[in-house]
Amino acid sequence: MTTRASGRVLTARNLTIGFRRDARWITAVDRLGFHVDQGETVAFVGESGCGKSITALSLIGLLPPSADVIGGEIELFDRRLSDLSERELRSLRGDRVSMIFQDPMAALNPVLTVGEQIAEAILTHRKIGRAAARDEAVRLLAQVEIADAALRIDDYPHQLSGGMRQRAMIAIAIANRPDLLIADEPTTALDATVRHQILSLLKSIQRDTGMALLLITHDLDIVKGWADRVIVMYAGRKVEERDAQRLSIASRHPYTRALNEARPRRRPDSGVRPRLPEIAGGAPPLGEPIEGCAFAGRCLIAVERCRRDAPPLRAVSPSGFVACHLADTVEEFPYG
Repeated sequence: MTTRASGRVLTARNLTIGFRRDARWITAVDRLGFHVDQGETVAFVGESGCGKSITALSLIGLLPPSADVIGGEIELFDRRLSDLSERELRSLRGDRVSMIFQDPMAALNPVLTVGEQIAEAILTHRKIGRAAARDEAVRLLAQVEIADAALRIDDYPHQLSGGMRQRAMIAIAIANRPDLLIADEPTTALDATVRHQILSLLKSIQRDTGMALLLITHDLDIVKGWADRVIVMYAGRKVEERDAQRLSIASRHPYTRALNEARPRRRPDSGVRPRLPEIAGGAPPLGEPIEGCAFAGRCLIAVERCRRDAPPLRAVSPSGFVACHLADTVEEFPYG
């Protein structure tokens, strides 16, 4: 086993990701910077298409053929990703860094049992016999709280419920005790009870191993309940970063505040549940030139400067950063 990382696990500087369209590059992620430390949970949040998942794929060198990192750099364990060969990348994936993908039914191989798939992850990175790898696979299924693990190990993915498939994906991802686990919408399409169980499981594994967790989600309740820091993405840009526990009360970007306000609320004890607010309009289409703030067309307080000049990301507290010309007039925001 590789020695576990300590301190800074992941750093991205000015990360720019593009899709090739004909003879030009279309920017999907624009000059993104962030870091993740050992034992820390950092959440990426934003609407669909804001750049969360493509960022996650770039971190482990799994971008689709039409996409590439066209600017900036990624460091994993103090090594630049661009300096690594494909062989070195393969040795990292599934070992020191692992990923839980959005759709476990699509990510799992339908013609192999879950036990075979867990054992394959172990055999790829460890010098261990097949019988020992199978025993380890049973242990991992039990660790992710699948009942009768010794029996379910021979099930195929279609024989498992959605929650059990997600647990099997987690077992594969943690098989080699990674330093960094990337979880891309790990609770999508799961009911509230199973969602809580999956998140509790990830937190328990994190406490036991000290791994860092990069959590990608659109659910702000998950962010505030489970993350340490949150990065808010919009149209491929980071628009805000801050302590997750202060996201509701200290956010300074109109988009973050609008996301907070658009969260589902509990039905009141009496009376009619208020209509759920929505953010009018949509994000700029991929490839459309953006002048000024990308959110200006949907923002209720935007002024001419917002449409003309792109706001720089600036510190507003020891752990808070925001890209908004009007962040200092937070009391005037008509959100919340």
